[in-house]
Amino acid sequence: MAENGERPVVVKRVKKGGHDAHGGSWKVAYADFMTAMMAFFLLMWILQTTSKEQKEGIAQYFTTGSVMNSSTSGGDTILTGGQESLETATAPQAFPFVGFDGSNEFPVLSPQQERLVEKEKELFGRARIALEEAMRSDAALMELHDSLVVSETKEGLRIQLIDQLNRPLFVSGSDELTPNGARLTGLLARVLKQMPHSLSIEGHTDAVPFVGKNGYSNWELSSQRALAFRRTLIKLGVAEEKIVRVVGKASTEPYLKSDPQAPQNRRISVLLPSLVTDEKDDD
Repeated sequence: MAENGERPVVVKRVKKGGHDAHGGSWKVAYADFMTAMMAFFLLMWILQTTSKEQKEGIAQYFTTGSVMNSSTSGGDTILTGGQESLETATAPQAFPFVGFDGSNEFPVLSPQQERLVEKEKELFGRARIALEEAMRSDAALMELHDSLVVSETKEGLRIQLIDQLNRPLFVSGSDELTPNGARLTGLLARVLKQMPHSLSIEGHTDAVPFVGKNGYSNWELSSQRALAFRRTLIKLGVAEEKIVRVVGKASTEPYLKSDPQAPQNRRISVLLPSLVTDEKDDD
């Protein structure tokens, strides 16, 4: 007790407890839970809206067993199974195949045509995988990944080698392949010579006017480049009789219609006509 008889002042400090002691950690856990639920419902929605062919394609894409040997420096074949060819191999397709009208519905086909469709689905899918995997396995080719475009059309499988800025396929104003062009042509040849399809080669230029000696123009240049590409494929082992058409189209069919003078319009296009189309034409 104080000397003057007054009571001492006692200060009591109260430590707060309850839910506030936990801070906001519960909010983080709740946010994680909601994110997981959103991902789950998104997955359910995707499964409901995709077709059976698309599901099989997605599943096969993530399959660890590759359908080809990813080495680009090995033997003549880039497929697993030694000398097994694309024509006789039985690996499943990795990409969904669309109908001739661009939809996922096929027209009414005869039993023989249906067998051709199934075979072609497998061939086109495996060719596409082989090109992609071979590029991934080679650092030099991987740098050129945007120069190789593969697409399935109603005419068949179209493979295009496309110029990029500062990465041309041919020496300027010439039909001589650059090292990059030769590298891509070598990759493509290894796949094409295993396919049973015939080949149609088209040469394309940009819309920048080109005038050489004796009126040499983009028409002659695109034609000469297509012919040079044909000679290179044959030299690399593609059967000469498989190449049934070679044509130069100058700048009449630009790859980038919005910019006809863009370097991407300079390209070589290879079409593997659909076996089903060929069969229908023969009827």
